[in-house]
Amino acid sequence: MTAFFSEENINKINAGREDVHKRNIELREKFLSRIYKSGRGREFAVHGFCRRLASMARAIDLVFEKLPPELSDIPDRPTVTDATIAIHSFVLNAFGCLDNLAWIWVCEKPVLAANGNELPSLKVGLGPKCADVRASFSQEFVGYLDSRQVWVDNYLKGFRDSLAHRIPLYIPPYIITPERLADYTRLEEESAEALRNLQLDNYERLQAEQKELGIWRPWMTHSVSEKSPSVVFHAQLIADFLTIDEFGLQMIEELARQGV
Repeated sequence: MTAFFSEENINKINAGREDVHKRNIELREKFLSRIYKSGRGREFAVHGFCRRLASMARAIDLVFEKLPPELSDIPDRPTVTDATIAIHSFVLNAFGCLDNLAWIWVCEKPVLAANGNELPSLKVGLGPKCADVRASFSQEFVGYLDSRQVWVDNYLKGFRDSLAHRIPLYIPPYIITPERLADYTRLEEESAEALRNLQLDNYERLQAEQKELGIWRPWMTHSVSEKSPSVVFHAQLIADFLTIDEFGLQMIEELARQGV
């Protein structure tokens, strides 16, 4: 059985993983070395954003170690579960990075409510609904945020919200091509009948035959009923890390632009 990725794409993906390591170190250095005006702003930078970046980079490593892009055979369930747990961590921390950047800005600027009090937590964020925070940004930074809003709303928020509140992200154990679906369905019915009759040896044999019909694909999704998109997780994790890296660099520029 051949791997899902071509050799050329495997090389590109592995190079992307190395780029993640480089950018993780460089961006964390920028936030760790910065002189902060507030203790809380420093905490959100050092113990929030930077720790999340490190966790995301390590999550990518774990996924690549458990399910390398060169993989062609169907992996066992525990291995897939370990990789899924790492992806769960990655997605939640990616979403948290955006909130941490908003908190860094609010604490360092500082941004206060109209009555002079601290902003309520639910009003701190980078999105359009957080009007007080958005009003404090430069036009350049708002333009950047607008250019990334589709990625936040249609991808990251959708996956994060489903993971946190509805259906967790899922890596299918294998896929069945249309030409093999009839045989798979027949074996599913036969294995269910064997299990009802407590014919465990027969059940395990039929399950193994089912698996032989499958093909490994490095895809992740969440809800079937919500028609969640399937994404190729190796490339997606790298792209998402680079996007968070971009957000961080843009925030560093905005802090400097406004003399914060």
